[in-house]
Amino acid sequence: MFQLVYASAARAPFNQDALQLLLARARDANAILKVTGMLLYHSSSFLQVLEGPQAGVEHIFGCIERDPRHHQINVRLREATELREFPEWTMGFIDVSRWVLGPGMVDFHSIPKVAAAPTPAQRYLRLFHQGLCRQAIPA
Repeated sequence: MFQLVYASAARAPFNQDALQLLLARARDANAILKVTGMLLYHSSSFLQVLEGPQAGVEHIFGCIERDPRHHQINVRLREATELREFPEWTMGFIDVSRWVLGPGMVDFHSIPKVAAAPTPAQRYLRLFHQGLCRQAIPA
């Protein structure tokens, strides 16, 4: 099992429809490659955890690196891991800037509870949620 965490900035803000389309395509591709994870978004900033077979994770990340909608891509974590943290989500999604959950979104508090010793991926998710680790500067 392999896990990769990265942060990126969108070249232009994603509206609700664009986020839903991105999410649908990501979930389809991830299901084929047996990759799971979590995607957080806030004001043109993304933080994503990808996990699964290393070849699948690296393939998806390569597509993200070539995606012209993203820039300032910064890998935060790239390592082998024992277990999946998000086995039930081909791609969980939280728009941190919205208080109301939209279609396909999950509540931040539904992320597996942080234990006494949180995993590195859990720490990055929490930092992003708190306003840190974001690549884009809100306009």
